Amino acid sequence: MKRRIYRIVAVIGAVLFILIIYRLLTSKLFQKDDGEKEYLIPVTTVEVVTGDIRDTLFYSGDIQGEEQAIVYPVISGTLLRYYVEEGERVRKGETLALLKRLETWEEYKPVVVESPISGIVGYNYLDVGEIATLQTPVSLVVGGEGLRVTLKVSDTELGLIDVGMPAEVRVPTAPDIWFEGVVSKVSPILNSDTRTAYVEVFIDERPKQVWPGMFGDVRIIIEEKTDVTIVPTDVIMYAGDEMVDPYCFVLNDGVTHKRDLELGITEGVMVEVVAGISPGELIVDLGKENVDEGVEVEVIEGEVTEGEVTEGEVTEGEVTEGEVTEGEVIEEESASE
Repeated sequence: MKRRIYRIVAVIGAVLFILIIYRLLTSKLFQKDDGEKEYLIPVTTVEVVTGDIRDTLFYSGDIQGEEQAIVYPVISGTLLRYYVEEGERVRKGETLALLKRLETWEEYKPVVVESPISGIVGYNYLDVGEIATLQTPVSLVVGGEGLRVTLKVSDTELGLIDVGMPAEVRVPTAPDIWFEGVVSKVSPILNSDTRTAYVEVFIDERPKQVWPGMFGDVRIIIEEKTDVTIVPTDVIMYAGDEMVDPYCFVLNDGVTHKRDLELGITEGVMVEVVAGISPGELIVDLGKENVDEGVEVEVIEGEVTEGEVTEGEVTEGEVTEGEVTEGEVIEEESASE
């Protein structure tokens, strides 16, 4: 009798166990929602294009007139008067100023200061009655129609610059305009203290926004290429911290593929790609750090912002399956009551 009871209990237990397992297997916990999509890494892309790019060197320097002379007296004396005012034109050999000699035995002979070049008087340095020695400047005369910009170039870059290279000049009075010029002189000697040499850029016609005495930004164009493959520098990744072995991820049919690259000239935010990709291909931009070879991704519009919701993440206020919101009455509870 007891053995029969044990058998009945065992059968009932087995049936209950099977029912529990079946219930678990058919529950939502183990079922995948038919409407749920497989999570894909969100990315943005940029298209490989062709364009022009330049290799440039940037400097700053003092702007001077095409011809510029600081005039000194040949004999010391006291300024009696100026014959030419600032801003007025003067011819070569014309009298700029008259000085009274300091030597008493020749006091009756005045000292005549002449202009060594033709041009415009930019500055008269003295007031009447001031003493001018052989080291005291009397006037500044600026001549010619063009401008010169003097630069100090380091020894590491001097070998890249040659006379005749195109250059561009910008000044604070016209920050959005680059005026065309050319490298006119390259010093063959370095300063042993600063390890720099003088390079001169010449502008053949003075723009109305630029005046001698200004400080200007200069970029010398070392190399220029047209109709080459270019991409933003941000899409390029590197194998290590040494900025070597550049590569990127190309998107083909929604799947990423790694491409090793050979880079060329960099200008601003764009870089030339010599080999590895072709114009018209799509390169992964934002989100590139999260992908690898053969990864299926989702291309989205706009930017992938920090804090974007990923798979399984619940945003603030979201109610997950089985959660009861405040004030909600469960139907089972009402039925039980």
